[in-house]
Amino acid sequence: MSISKEEILLISSDPSTTDVVKKTFRQSDIDVKVKKDIASGVRVSRDSQIVLIDSRLSDGDCLDCLRSLNDLNTDLLSIVMIEQDKRRMGIDAIMDSAFFYTMKPVDCDELRSVVARAFELKRLRKESRRLYHYTVEEFLRYKLKGYLSQIRKVGGIALYDTVISEVERALLTLAMENTGGNQLQASKLLGLNRNTVRNKINKYKIKKF
Repeated sequence: MSISKEEILLISSDPSTTDVVKKTFRQSDIDVKVKKDIASGVRVSRDSQIVLIDSRLSDGDCLDCLRSLNDLNTDLLSIVMIEQDKRRMGIDAIMDSAFFYTMKPVDCDELRSVVARAFELKRLRKESRRLYHYTVEEFLRYKLKGYLSQIRKVGGIALYDTVISEVERALLTLAMENTGGNQLQASKLLGLNRNTVRNKINKYKIKKF
């Protein structure tokens, strides 16, 4: 079964910039889709995409393009390519939520590094959303899979007692944080006796806020 390649969108009307970007990723698992103006770039853009934007375009500049893309898409990771004397434009782009800006002429190694970081951030965002939508049981099962394999390698560790202790510690810490360290309110939040909460706080040496 063939593995689909990652894709980046390049919005540039400059043939030399387009050639350099294509050359940069020619030997990689990344396809480069090219559009020459803001209008056509926005039409093919999509959520969570990585986009390279040239500083000057036929229907505006990179800031116009960035704003149009952001109006339509969420979680977009835009990398702006600007001339050496237009650094202020790069800073403005960052303030307008661009992921990064690079200087022209494009340095292939730098561009590969920046795009690699963008893909890593994209992966982390996707993973975060997936975990956010887990039920508590699904989340614990997911986290415990790796934990279990490590414990089996080490051996001699009581998995049940270890996991229960860690869950208790986390719940007590969260309850104390959310009640400003008030043990009575924390005990009500947790549905536990106040003395039980106090004893467990001492047992796990939880910081008293």
